[in-house]
Amino acid sequence: MSDEEAAPEQGELAITRTGDKLRLAREAAGLSLADVATRTRITQRHLEAIEKSDFSELPGRTYVTGFARAYARAVGLPETEIGASVRRELEEDEYGMRPAYEAYEPTDPARLPTARLTWTLVIVALILVSAYGVWRFLSVEPDEALVAAQNQAAEASEAPDAAAPAATKAGTAPVATNAPVVLTGLSEVWIGFDDAKGKTENWRTLDAGETYQVPADYIEQFTLRTSIPQALKVTVGGRDVGSIGPADTLVKGISLKPADLLARGGTNAGAVPAAPAATPKTGG
Repeated sequence: MSDEEAAPEQGELAITRTGDKLRLAREAAGLSLADVATRTRITQRHLEAIEKSDFSELPGRTYVTGFARAYARAVGLPETEIGASVRRELEEDEYGMRPAYEAYEPTDPARLPTARLTWTLVIVALILVSAYGVWRFLSVEPDEALVAAQNQAAEASEAPDAAAPAATKAGTAPVATNAPVVLTGLSEVWIGFDDAKGKTENWRTLDAGETYQVPADYIEQFTLRTSIPQALKVTVGGRDVGSIGPADTLVKGISLKPADLLARGGTNAGAVPAAPAATPKTGG
């Protein structure tokens, strides 16, 4: 075999990193990084880091593997094989020694909690513990009023059909159980969707002002995770359910079911104002 014929094989053997395989597949498909970013919803700078196998630029091990699998799907490579290759490289690199319990993205120093914030959280936690202790002490021997309230609640739960007209008379109407769940980025934010075992099966990034309506099958199968909850707005049927967790903290296992999300927003989150009754016209 001549040197010219052997050259391509040597070039192929020299490609040992996963990022090189992805880049060559992209170029062979005639795609730019911008094209892949549009298909995968992954920012271009993270795609560049994957092509360079510079995984330290990405937020965490789970995201690294997931991004690589999504990239592989976009360029027609076997995602399972690519995911396994990335995991091996993570174990070989110094990056693989990072702790797996990152509570926030350490690549952005602006997101590191300050000492003042830490002490504030500690004080709030102590107040909550103290309040819980007082509540437990006072609830050891319930008085007659508490027993009566519990009985009324039990009776109300046994007659759900009777509760609906009462809500209508009070000027509110319940939000439908199949109301759309919409996620809106207040700033750039990563979101993931975990299965019942806690494994992240899908993810995306939302830019500031970008919205994403959660598919109906996702609502039943997955829960939500994000490491920047203050950058994400969650609405059910147009109603804001409020914060889903403390700022700059990894939150996960957030149910996407409308009833569960509305329950997080307080007792008034489950109802929307009813339309005002029309005033009958009188003859002139």
